[in-house]
Amino acid sequence: MSSSSLEYKLIKENNSTQGISIEGWKIVTKKLPILNSQEIEKVQKEILVPLPEMFFGNNSLSVSNDDYGVLFEFSPIDALKLVDSTKEGGEKVKVAYSEEWTLKSSKNHEHIKDVIKPYDWTYSTLYSGTLKIASKGQKFEKTTERIDIEKLKIPEPILFYDEIMLFEDELADNGTAVLSAKVRVMESGFFILQRFFLRVDDVLFKMNETRVYHEFGTKSLLKEYSSREEHYFKIKAQIPVYKGDDISQLTNPDWVSSKLTNSEELILENLNLLGGNYSKI
Repeated sequence: MSSSSLEYKLIKENNSTQGISIEGWKIVTKKLPILNSQEIEKVQKEILVPLPEMFFGNNSLSVSNDDYGVLFEFSPIDALKLVDSTKEGGEKVKVAYSEEWTLKSSKNHEHIKDVIKPYDWTYSTLYSGTLKIASKGQKFEKTTERIDIEKLKIPEPILFYDEIMLFEDELADNGTAVLSAKVRVMESGFFILQRFFLRVDDVLFKMNETRVYHEFGTKSLLKEYSSREEHYFKIKAQIPVYKGDDISQLTNPDWVSSKLTNSEELILENLNLLGGNYSKI
């Protein structure tokens, strides 16, 4: 317990599970190694695309509140279920960035042809979390209310912080696709960022981000989903000149995110924690 005026309790169930209980909310992260062969075989029956090279199928980040009857979580299995499993999905990048793809392919034709597969081999997912339980019949509804990012920048004590990896793939050495999530809990509320980061070398960058925020004392769980992408060389051109040939910043999702422009897609939603059909759970 710190000097916070809020009552809270840190959770440490074992080496893989930790979190915090605060203001009626329980926020928990689970971190385990990548799936073993038996687990892979079981999960593959649910997923229509081959699993990424590093698939943390047992990892999760969940927020729940028994008073409101709500359980919301980020699951790697649910995320992969939204990856396009069709042949058309496998050619999306090639079609959308035909000029860049042709240039890349001509440089390394024998290698690049291997990543044209009958599914979206970039593992791009629109996943924005799973509302697993809503005992009052609540659901996320469209809203015009935005998460106050400037308010989140105001320094305040962090009572709990963690980050989990959901999956990662190096795209046959042609880039990287990473899905991760992190959470921080402050005295004012909690904030979650799930990020899908895609880099296809010499072709494009893509960032699908889901932000979830709850301010303690309110009855809303706000969620924002955004999708941004840009040509690879437009982002590379923003590396400071003094960096010379150092392109390491292109592997830094935070730096790339700061260089991507306005969202090509923005979905604002709110879960009314007092909504639904029952007056009391």
